[in-house]
Amino acid sequence: MEFHEIAKSSGGSSSASSSKKEHDAAFRKLRQLICKLPMSDQVVLYRDHQEVQHVCDSVWRSAHKRLDFRQLEQELSGEPLCYFLNNMMDHFRYVYFTADRLQDNLNVLERAGVKALNSVQHCELLLSQQAVPKLKTKRQRDPGAGDAGLGRVVGIAAVLGGSMMPQWPLHALPKMLRNLRRLKVYCEVQVHFIEQFQQLELLVLHGDVAQSALTGILERCKQLKRLFIKCKNPPSSLQGITSGHCLQDLSLPLLLFLESREEVLALPSLHLLELTYGEQKPEMAIECMRHVLDAKADTIEIVQMNCATFEGTYWLRDTGLGSCTHLQGLVLNNCRFYDREILDLNMPRVENYLVLSGCPDLKEYQLLDVIKKCPKLSELYLIDCPLLTGKVLNGIYRIRSSEKLDYPISIILSRCDSISKEYQDSYAEYWFFKLQVLKLDRLLEENRPIEDMQIFFYKSPATE
Repeated sequence: MEFHEIAKSSGGSSSASSSKKEHDAAFRKLRQLICKLPMSDQVVLYRDHQEVQHVCDSVWRSAHKRLDFRQLEQELSGEPLCYFLNNMMDHFRYVYFTADRLQDNLNVLERAGVKALNSVQHCELLLSQQAVPKLKTKRQRDPGAGDAGLGRVVGIAAVLGGSMMPQWPLHALPKMLRNLRRLKVYCEVQVHFIEQFQQLELLVLHGDVAQSALTGILERCKQLKRLFIKCKNPPSSLQGITSGHCLQDLSLPLLLFLESREEVLALPSLHLLELTYGEQKPEMAIECMRHVLDAKADTIEIVQMNCATFEGTYWLRDTGLGSCTHLQGLVLNNCRFYDREILDLNMPRVENYLVLSGCPDLKEYQLLDVIKKCPKLSELYLIDCPLLTGKVLNGIYRIRSSEKLDYPISIILSRCDSISKEYQDSYAEYWFFKLQVLKLDRLLEENRPIEDMQIFFYKSPATE
């Protein structure tokens, strides 16, 4: 009995000694930290020390909504890292994994006792060579995630191909991220794991994806609204696309669209169709556009095109774009007109806004013919059209005056210095009195130029 008590006492003494060492180490660390503070801050900390933990919680939850493994271990390591992750695991909203080091990322979470990130709704699987983004000074809309800019000019992120990597760690993600809504993948996907995200609404695939994996996604992700296939070597089929009753925004390479065009154009909720050119010939882009117009010309609301891939000007006529009957907006980027008559090009009638960007040979008579073709325009964007001068404003004014509309046309300029100068020079004595017919503004901020082809369809009442 005495021996048992002695042993018990000895064990308690060892435990107490270990606890004292830990306390002393923590005391020394805290002392070093406090000594770095000015005396005024030390007084505040001493007076309000009971609030320190609550303040830290508030600061962390406000400043660290994003868990980014590209920079996390550069800032914290060891026990402080584990404590921070465990404390914040229910408060992260975004997570950025390094895909080719995914198992290492998961091990960090496991050591911190984090089994799930239930508040995370946005995840990106990035590659090691992708740089950590600089902090944004103001809220910006996510590229590849929606509409932005001139009217509804869409900026989609640049294609970054994946590289082969271990696939088995990917299977742990659905259990870790139970409430995921948005997923961007820059690595290759050869296994089935994405379809297990039952609440997924946005999927962007930059890395190559296996055919069976894509089929599983299309068949089982019933809540998917936005799908962007941006990989360099896409699958050959969109098998299962007919299950996408919620799909509204879709980005596809030209060849993949051609293989499944009937199924794609039959999607009941389709609002945006982006067709990416890649290295395909211009004839394929024209063919794709014709298929879209043949099926849905009367439901097209907006068309945005990078015209640099086309040779000559008659592509505009060849696509049949003039058959659009209710076109609200048209964006033409890098378009050459080659001194052709606008009537010969079968230019569509645009009801609301027109953007002509990077048109080095656009002449005044051609622009005036466009204005005549589109008498109800409310906004005209002219960006980098060097041949235009202030004289074109007088022509536009005469055309609009004859239309007798109850609203002016707004002309928004960028890098059209000749027009701007002539307008400003005669504003006070002339253009000020014409504001009911024509007014001029400067484009304050340009958005990313259109890279491919985007077609917006009118939303059906069920999706609004």
